[in-house]
Amino acid sequence: MTSCAPRPPGPPEPTPPDAVRAGRRRALRRTRTAGGTLLLDMGGVVIPTLFESTDVPGFPAGPTGVDEDYRSVEAGRSQERDYWARLVERRPDLDIGALWRDCSYVRGEVLGLIARLAGRVRVVAFTNDMAHWFGDEWPARFPAVARFDGVLEAAKLGVLKPDPRAFRVAADALGEDPRRCLFVDDLAANLDGARSAGMAAELFDVTDPAGSVARVSRALGLPAEEPRRRRVWAP
Repeated sequence: MTSCAPRPPGPPEPTPPDAVRAGRRRALRRTRTAGGTLLLDMGGVVIPTLFESTDVPGFPAGPTGVDEDYRSVEAGRSQERDYWARLVERRPDLDIGALWRDCSYVRGEVLGLIARLAGRVRVVAFTNDMAHWFGDEWPARFPAVARFDGVLEAAKLGVLKPDPRAFRVAADALGEDPRRCLFVDDLAANLDGARSAGMAAELFDVTDPAGSVARVSRALGLPAEEPRRRRVWAP
């Protein structure tokens, strides 16, 4: 039996747009847009890390505290999958796959950002290997993924982040100039790889999701929050 932490309240989920109009907008944004392309990492950005979403006694701190083994992941010396494998060797009572599957959800802050970007910037999920934990049909577990204009898995492209080649291959797959891409990740090493490939990059601080989304908004030239529209009554 898995133990998940209570989900934070976060902002309310945006009201789904009219399906026909939403489909037309996605069709337009799947090609290059004037605003470029935003690439969001999945685990840590779109969905919380296990360090946030689980409530297991003795679970490691990861980026939220002292965890020397996780520092190697942040520095790019180790893949996150290998980190979890080492943890299971120390804690055979843990089922990391079940924790990912049972405790994961899409951040409300990210849903709000995607809604605000509709029609302005192409939004693409760029993960290393979500299928490793969730299976090949993983997007179906997260209906919000349907709001993205594309999904890329580095494992299927043949090279994993933080290797700069992964970002070049991703840009080629999207038909996009890397210089028109903004990549967002919670691991600094992955940001270094993106910058080496010519992309702009922004760190997502998992201890401050709202502040991280605000920084991404500013990097895209948007206000941190959309101004409220005043309703004007007309007979």
